[in-house]
Amino acid sequence: MALVDYAGSSTSASEDEDSTETIRTPAMSSLKRPALPTAAALLGPKKPKPEEFVEDVVDDPELHGGRIRSFKHERGNWATYVYVPSTACADQLEEFQSEAIARLEPHVELQPNESLHLSLSRTVVLQYHQIDEFSRSLQTALNSSTGFAATLRGLRIYTNEERTRTFIAAPLDAAFVEKMTAILQPIDRVMLEYRQQQFYDPASFHVSLLWCVGDQEKVLNEKLKDLQELLEDQDTLSLAVNEVHLKCGNKDFTYTLK
Repeated sequence: MALVDYAGSSTSASEDEDSTETIRTPAMSSLKRPALPTAAALLGPKKPKPEEFVEDVVDDPELHGGRIRSFKHERGNWATYVYVPSTACADQLEEFQSEAIARLEPHVELQPNESLHLSLSRTVVLQYHQIDEFSRSLQTALNSSTGFAATLRGLRIYTNEERTRTFIAAPLDAAFVEKMTAILQPIDRVMLEYRQQQFYDPASFHVSLLWCVGDQEKVLNEKLKDLQELLEDQDTLSLAVNEVHLKCGNKDFTYTLK
């Protein structure tokens, strides 16, 4: 079988190109087509990726006080929860946070919760394309819900499900649990519709105030009486339940109650 000498073929092609170049005339050069514009010139500079398509993030607990994510951060996943803001008593709660941190400093390192709110859902994961539809479903579900004025009373110690963090929280006054449950029920139905976990059963409505890393439930329960005394110095802790919020990543939706 004969072998094909590709090197020779390449050389010939190169020689033909050189020959063609040497016999071009000025007239032929003037007929040369102008270069086509580049894609960058036509379309402009490359746009940054939309936020929902950013690269995966490597979780580093050192960047957020030692907290560990309950679920892996992945591209397209949006951490989502439903809540009632506690703006009516925010100043009082922030004062308590400062006093409690100073009081317990020798025993445990507490961090203040920056977003003071009463949760009406677990933290779940939505895909970006689900967010607007989920928000509309929640709006429809809450159309007949009625707002009310409530209060927070006392303190209670909680841990998360993984027992990687411990919380000091102000529970909802028991007199308002039934009314809050009436708002929770349509939210739970929407969660079920989207195959998400519903709220804890039994529900324990509260505003988380402070947290620390690890399971420190025993230590904090031993200091609970001292903390109660600090809280009793505050006036009545009012909670205005007149709107519900949906937090999806950096998006926040508001639903006004009747």
